[in-house]
Amino acid sequence: MVKPVNLPDCYPWGCCPPNHTLPRRHFLRGLVAAGLLVGLPSMDSPADLGNSSQAKALVLSCIDFRFLEYQHSFLGQQGLAQAYDWVALAGASLALTGFPHPAEVETFWDQLALSKQLHNIGRVIIFDHQDCGAYAQANPLPFGDRQGEENFHASYLKQAGAKIRERYPDLIVELYFIELTGQVNAVASLG
Repeated sequence: MVKPVNLPDCYPWGCCPPNHTLPRRHFLRGLVAAGLLVGLPSMDSPADLGNSSQAKALVLSCIDFRFLEYQHSFLGQQGLAQAYDWVALAGASLALTGFPHPAEVETFWDQLALSKQLHNIGRVIIFDHQDCGAYAQANPLPFGDRQGEENFHASYLKQAGAKIRERYPDLIVELYFIELTGQVNAVASLG
């Protein structure tokens, strides 16, 4: 059996005495830092976010982290710097076929509807990429070359684009294939 320990009455919260000593210079430094922070605008303030109720596009990409910087850079070059909603699903356009699960299709349609309703988007941009693991599961045969791989993706990208235009004829749909080097190739633009 463990023997109870009696703590002194002056330390009712535990075993260690409180340390109320704060050097004056640390206190003053903290005040100065707090004063500077109070003067800075919040990172999520409306001034920093622009028109928070309107995005220009919904972007659908694969979950593959290797292509994020390429995509963000490309979107910035297109004048969309952070003016888009983002959905990431394994395989990107392949996800609209219900691969690997039907839930991906439902998720995409739900997110697209919300993006259009809440942020008044005018277009959808889909990025597929080279060396995609989801596509490798869907098509276990190796691609003959990079162009053959891009052509295979292009057929799924165009199917996805057609499905989007069928439901939302007012949206422009842009389809892209990204190479491992970061080269972004336009597959098609619908609408």
